[in-house]
Amino acid sequence: MTALCLALALLATDGDGLRFEGSVAAGGGYDTNLLIAPGSDAAGSTVASVSASGGAAIDLSDSAFLYVGAVLDGARFPSLPELDRTSAGVSASLLLDLIGPLALVLGTSGGFGWYADPARSGATITGRATLRHRPADWITTRLGYGHTIRTAADPVYGTNLDRLFFEVEFRAARSTWFSVAAFGERGDQTFYQEILPASLPGAAAATVTTFSPYLAPATTLGVGVGFEQGLGAGFSVDLGATWRRTDTPDGPYSGPSATANIVWRWD
Repeated sequence: MTALCLALALLATDGDGLRFEGSVAAGGGYDTNLLIAPGSDAAGSTVASVSASGGAAIDLSDSAFLYVGAVLDGARFPSLPELDRTSAGVSASLLLDLIGPLALVLGTSGGFGWYADPARSGATITGRATLRHRPADWITTRLGYGHTIRTAADPVYGTNLDRLFFEVEFRAARSTWFSVAAFGERGDQTFYQEILPASLPGAAAATVTTFSPYLAPATTLGVGVGFEQGLGAGFSVDLGATWRRTDTPDGPYSGPSATANIVWRWD
């Protein structure tokens, strides 16, 4: 950690300085897209989450900005406790001003998640490139591409996804922000096949249905809306809702999710 801070300080000498920033968030919501079984009712759950992040923002020059940070978070799913998770990760992003209000943002992140079901535990690596257009301080649009690889102790829980996304974010009042987003994903994801109960000769028919995980290529399209209201002293309320449709070789599935969080930011 000492070596990292020294390196950041040295980088900052070529720009306007080194700034530290971070946030703490706590909240929850509901997600219907947790265990998708095409052709059957998918399983959803309420979720409670908490996260903390912090990092350093560095002005490398008048047109180049670097951020390096770390995050620690956890989530609990009362209806699906095998998905309970604690994770830690690091990230870095480089913003380059191009022409006028147009900028290019390159980012990467990596982390590890520990699940209540050890078979799901594994590392995640993400890379992304975003074009950001900010013609005024009250509106920003983003168009980007990302790729995510997630490993797991049992490979059936791994993912390999390409993602395209578009977002418009605008300020309606001094401390009030809205956002509208659309995205598409393509790649291997984990789904669940319904296993019908079997009965033994001379015994009563079993009534418990189980689900077996499998990997399959799929396409997901989604839209989302967000709302942020500043409360003062670094606090804000963040609300979000998303609807997505996933098409798999075994059939389609669609469903919503929603979140609400209290966030405290410092810089």
